[in-house]
Amino acid sequence: MLSRLTSTVTIAPTPWTPNTYPPTRRSDHVDIYKSALKGEVRVPDPYEWLEEYSDETDKWTTSQEIFTRAYLDKNSDRQRLEDVFRSNMDYAKFSAPTLYDDGRWYWFHNSGLQPQSILYRSSGKTLPDFSHDESRDEEVFFDRIKGSDFTTIFVRSTDSPLSETSKASGKGDDRFPDVIEHVKFSSVKWSKDSKGFFYQRYPSPKEAKDGIETAGDVDAMVYYHRLGTKQSDDILIYSDKTNPEWMWGVDITDDGKYIILYTSKDSSRKNMLWIADLKQNEIGPNIKWNKIIDEFESEYHIIATEGSLLYVKTNADAPQYKVITIDVSKEKPVFADLIPEIKDANLVDIEFVNKDNFVVVYKRNVKDEIYLYAKNGARLTRLAPDFVGAASISTRRSQPHFFVSMTGFNTPGTVARYDFTVSEKQRWSIYRATKVHGLNPDDFESQQIWYESKDGTKVPMFIVRHKSTPFDGTAPAIQYGYGGFSISIDPFFSPTILTFLKTYGAILAVPNIRGGAEFGEDWHKAGTREKKNKYAGAGMVAINGGSNGGLLVGACINRAPEGTFGAAVAEVGVMDLLKFSKFTIGRAWTSDYGDPDSPEDFDFIYPLSPLHNVPTDRVLPPTLLLTADHDDRVVPMHSFKLAATLQHTLPHNPHPLLLRVDKKAGHGAGKSTEKRIKEAADKWGFVAQSLGLVWKDSK
Repeated sequence: MLSRLTSTVTIAPTPWTPNTYPPTRRSDHVDIYKSALKGEVRVPDPYEWLEEYSDETDKWTTSQEIFTRAYLDKNSDRQRLEDVFRSNMDYAKFSAPTLYDDGRWYWFHNSGLQPQSILYRSSGKTLPDFSHDESRDEEVFFDRIKGSDFTTIFVRSTDSPLSETSKASGKGDDRFPDVIEHVKFSSVKWSKDSKGFFYQRYPSPKEAKDGIETAGDVDAMVYYHRLGTKQSDDILIYSDKTNPEWMWGVDITDDGKYIILYTSKDSSRKNMLWIADLKQNEIGPNIKWNKIIDEFESEYHIIATEGSLLYVKTNADAPQYKVITIDVSKEKPVFADLIPEIKDANLVDIEFVNKDNFVVVYKRNVKDEIYLYAKNGARLTRLAPDFVGAASISTRRSQPHFFVSMTGFNTPGTVARYDFTVSEKQRWSIYRATKVHGLNPDDFESQQIWYESKDGTKVPMFIVRHKSTPFDGTAPAIQYGYGGFSISIDPFFSPTILTFLKTYGAILAVPNIRGGAEFGEDWHKAGTREKKNKYAGAGMVAINGGSNGGLLVGACINRAPEGTFGAAVAEVGVMDLLKFSKFTIGRAWTSDYGDPDSPEDFDFIYPLSPLHNVPTDRVLPPTLLLTADHDDRVVPMHSFKLAATLQHTLPHNPHPLLLRVDKKAGHGAGKSTEKRIKEAADKWGFVAQSLGLVWKDSK
């Protein structure tokens, strides 16, 4: 598909000497699987020892990192690229503000290069005015934010902010003594009286070496914590030892009447839905649940309630989603459609606002559309009809306003406000717009094209380029993909990618392949299990993806004809499809990948698994695998074992097959700004040195 966009660059890439990889010990370990077609299948796993953290593993990853660093540093533009990335990322980034019950406005803000975003709040009750650069009525509320799958919950009063300013004034750290540990994949939902909160946790780990978790996530439990008590005194709400892989989500309705329990058995868009009246039940394990949905048939999410009437978003008989009501006042719940499914648009978000209105986001052809609806399901109007990109809503039902955060490939970020208290013509306004430095977003353009997949399916793809870059087949390209877990790859703003496109005269191609949610649940299912996408670009193309997208990269370089890709960058990829379900949250992914312990599923998983299908009959492109040794989402053994296999199987490959290991880092959510900049310089510098690209101003 991309062959007409790109052609070969004639500058020589960075020199590479084959047969020089660091040594890796091989064992004679063999795993035995059951195949529906072949019976018992013996699969060698000589690098099983890389699955666990040990001194040997640590020494091996250090040797790999040193080896990879030596090659990356041969790129004479490496530091220059890092410097320009840092410069072009140095601009203010912010979220939409939210008005909470203490009368203060809260929002996240990063001045540019701060390690993490900081939580700010207004000093008073007036919405801050960002139309001028001078000081505003604001204060730092919290500036110690980090991220991980496993989290620890601390509690502090809104009267006691945590910031360098408050510490300097002698206030110190006045947080409550409450410490809640081993929390994972959980929200925090306060009871209506604010005396405590509900959360999901896992059992205390039996063993964690240097903070690295690899054991499977099992036996999740829902607890209630009352402020001022120890975690050991927390009240168990629900657990199910007969289904150890199941997970729970808890919510409390705005009026405090109902507790809601969502149950998921994997990452599919299916859940059970139970509710209980807190006025008729004591908080504890003996809650009498109204099991409204008691099987895994579809997805149900409660938007809001009015007395005994539930407003619910669902994909039941509606792959593009619809809104229904459920009346639970009767002995048998009564279901009714409120906003029917739209066949050519995916309902991605809906929120109650202004007591009696919905604000709704539909995704049509991977472009978000924003609408207002009445409570009776009638559409009232469309907002921002000229906007092209991705939109997210920030609102609370009781408030007469909402905010919309909008972004796109050349739209760095705009926060709009809709205010029901003013005249209709004045209700929609731009509250705050991002101002970038070093890049002019107007110098770039994006367009959407459609191409035909091998089976005839029409697939959309965004093409992004600097306006000075010719669109005539002479430019190199980055191809980014994901295609899994019903996650849409929406238009996004990346200062590092745009800088790369401008610097090297490249093009970004983002195909919205099946497996995502761009066109609803049917599109997702069409890219799962035995129907995983099998596509490849052609020409001078660098393929890139992360997590499930890393799997995509690994599978593509194994399958694509020699010369298809000029470089491959796979980030925290799922590479061992026979063992992914054995580690941390991996068991939940069987809904997308299949279950390797099932003989029927094994027969389509094994031929796709990147680790087990490294080709020996052709040259592989320059390949860089990125992972982090503390990643407890996609554990690093996936990249470790694939790197070892590539280097052992193809030591003579004329292009490098490298592993970059980020020590003391995780899957990516909590990575600091500086780490992101250095990683971007490494991976895009690797692409430049692999394709032989030249900095445009040096020509």
